[in-house]
Amino acid sequence: MESKQGDESPAVTDDDVFPANFAEIVASLPRGPPCSIFPSVRLYRGFWVPTGFLLNLPRAHALFVERRPADILLASFPKSGTTWLKALAFATARRSVHSPLNGAAGHPLLSSSSHNCVALLDILGLLESNDDDGNDDTMAPPPRLLSTHLPYSLLPRRATADGGGGNSSGCRFVYIARDPKDTLVSAWHFDAGLRRSAAAEGREGGGGAGLEFEEAFELYCQGHGGMAPQWEHVREYWEASKRTPGSVLFLRYEEMLQDPEGNLKKMAEFMGCPFSAAEDDAGVVRAIVELCSLEKQRSLAVNITGAYANVLEDVVVTTAVENKYFFRKGIVGDWRNHMTPEMAARLDGIVEEALKASGFTFGVHQYK
Repeated sequence: MESKQGDESPAVTDDDVFPANFAEIVASLPRGPPCSIFPSVRLYRGFWVPTGFLLNLPRAHALFVERRPADILLASFPKSGTTWLKALAFATARRSVHSPLNGAAGHPLLSSSSHNCVALLDILGLLESNDDDGNDDTMAPPPRLLSTHLPYSLLPRRATADGGGGNSSGCRFVYIARDPKDTLVSAWHFDAGLRRSAAAEGREGGGGAGLEFEEAFELYCQGHGGMAPQWEHVREYWEASKRTPGSVLFLRYEEMLQDPEGNLKKMAEFMGCPFSAAEDDAGVVRAIVELCSLEKQRSLAVNITGAYANVLEDVVVTTAVENKYFFRKGIVGDWRNHMTPEMAARLDGIVEEALKASGFTFGVHQYK
């Protein structure tokens, strides 16, 4: 596959040991073209990984010096439903402390972005503070909640069942997958939002139209983008969920939209905090779904005027991503407003060919 050409990056050992000159290795890796969301990406072990995330890999792996099987990692390819998944998981895991009932008064998700409530493993250690509001969940009692965009193969081996010697040794992962066509459209619009923010603040990369959609589409089909190729990202988690179903729960964004309560119950069961019959009768499940809904979250002041710190550049630079750009349509099939049927069929064909050996498919495609 094109994205793997010229990739001679070293593998990390089973003990998650990185060479002392890892930063020099990162600087020597092939650099990809500018893409939506992440302006700087390097080819590492088959994936175009944001440079800042690569530089932080040793720190991320160091968080798992001791195995923590109670930990829950929320994993996703960028723009696949990450914001929603974080909110649902946080509200579910912390419902004994933060009740979602009676209007959820005082609930952290009413005053903080879900990205601040569930820290991103990929940049921990690069930011002096991941949450100014004190809602960072990394030091909370078990289950510790973290999120990641990293491919499964780049995760700390002490965190995965593959490297932990069985389901009981690794962490639990909840992965959400989304149709690549809608994922690309969401990423393209998000990139436009970042450009507007940068222009308003006078930062480099601001202004301009960015990539035309047709250009972004072509790069995506070639496997370029932050954490791309998406289909390889999905394949790794899908295959892990089949090898160790007790360690990886694989969810589909489209199915979650169709049945949010049913999928939330499945997720709670997997996370080790199932809803009781009494909670269900009291409307706890329904209250969490409503609290975390796109309509509710994007109407909150924190998600209209607030911002989330991120690391985007070669040299570790902290930038602020306005929370409002994490909320757009959140629907299925918006790709029809951007792609011709021929474009959609081409991308679907690439994805299906890449995934056919895994047995995974994104489903039936309708182009009209």
